[in-house]
Amino acid sequence: MAQLTIAMNGYQVGTLYRSSSGTHEFWYHQDWLDMPGSRPISLSLPLGKQRFKGEEVYNFFDNLLPDKMQTRQRIVARHQAASSQPFDLLAKIGMDSVGALQIYPASQQPEGVRSIHCKKLTQSALLNILQGYQSNAPLGMISGEEDFRISIAGAQEKTALLKQNENWYLPLGSTPTTHIIKLPIGTIQSHSHTIDLSTSVENELVCLRLAGALGLEVAAADILDVRGFRALSVARFDRRRSSDGQWIMRLPQEDFCQVLGVSPGLKYESDGGPNIVKIMSYLLGSAQPEQDRATFMLAQVVFWLLAATDGHAKNFSVFLLPNGAFRLTPLYDILSAYPVMGGSGLSERKIKMAMALQGSSGRHYQWYNLFPRHFLTTARAAGFDETAMQTILDDVRDRVPTAINSVRQSLPENFPADISEVIFSGVEKRAKRLDQN
Repeated sequence: MAQLTIAMNGYQVGTLYRSSSGTHEFWYHQDWLDMPGSRPISLSLPLGKQRFKGEEVYNFFDNLLPDKMQTRQRIVARHQAASSQPFDLLAKIGMDSVGALQIYPASQQPEGVRSIHCKKLTQSALLNILQGYQSNAPLGMISGEEDFRISIAGAQEKTALLKQNENWYLPLGSTPTTHIIKLPIGTIQSHSHTIDLSTSVENELVCLRLAGALGLEVAAADILDVRGFRALSVARFDRRRSSDGQWIMRLPQEDFCQVLGVSPGLKYESDGGPNIVKIMSYLLGSAQPEQDRATFMLAQVVFWLLAATDGHAKNFSVFLLPNGAFRLTPLYDILSAYPVMGGSGLSERKIKMAMALQGSSGRHYQWYNLFPRHFLTTARAAGFDETAMQTILDDVRDRVPTAINSVRQSLPENFPADISEVIFSGVEKRAKRLDQN
């Protein structure tokens, strides 16, 4: 028998319990249920007095952790966790999780939630953290910084830090991180091709800015260059400074695997995960359904233009509002396949989207074979007005030239043009299909 306390911004929300047989249970505390403005930790675990058991509980907390088992095993080794199971890992690193949650053993009581405690990083210390993954330090949690414990979901190597007044800090105690730092992915080798993603940092910056210029709300990002080591600094939209400036609030959010109670191993539709119609149906219950549904369909068009093939369920999230209300968060984690097409890389005819579009003959994943008519058919299947979908397609087509020019002008000096220009030219070529049906 073991218990973890689940808290939001200093308020104890509920308890995660694991029995000796490994069964997981979660329940809300009565004080939280009685509090005005309370909200669930997940839409899959709605507010109420019942005890939630089994997969829906396990999957929610599993989704808070890095996808890679290798990273989880490094956390076990770094923090002497009892196992690589979510309960044991979060007991060690759950103090700064995605969204508003702080997770810690029931015997502990964190202090300083409504204040900022941190350690300023020198350039050498910052570089040491950024390169920590090369020496098996999980999520940048290097040896010697025992108070720095974070949990970030996703497949890519990353860490998270606190930024104040253009300086970088290691947050201490209950102080949250404000920025996710994404590291270069490097080279991925398979039996049939080699994918060089050593410039993933620059690639994602272009994609985020171009998606923003095409009408999507996206996470703010910049290149972080520390003595020649480049990473992507992404401002966390689940963090906000308090009105008095004295502390940093955590904003409740969750991804669509958590919303729907799905295991992170099923984040792709082709593996049995959520699809466009499923998410569009769920967004009917949003606090702003028309806007969020239009945004979600716009995202599908933009991902197609960018050849951004990783738009799975974990890359769409919602803010959790009081009393079970919700709305979409900004977009994040957008990476284009254009820079790795051809040669020993990917064949454009074999690239697949994370979520399929509908066609007259069923589902279509193949990026090369997608046309505007597939978006219209998908809109119809999702109960989204086809005229509104056509307006989105026309608007994106009209925006492309100006969007590319504005992003090109916004990029830092000495930005590698071979990355940005191949993405721009790919988008321009794909956008020509928007004149076809």
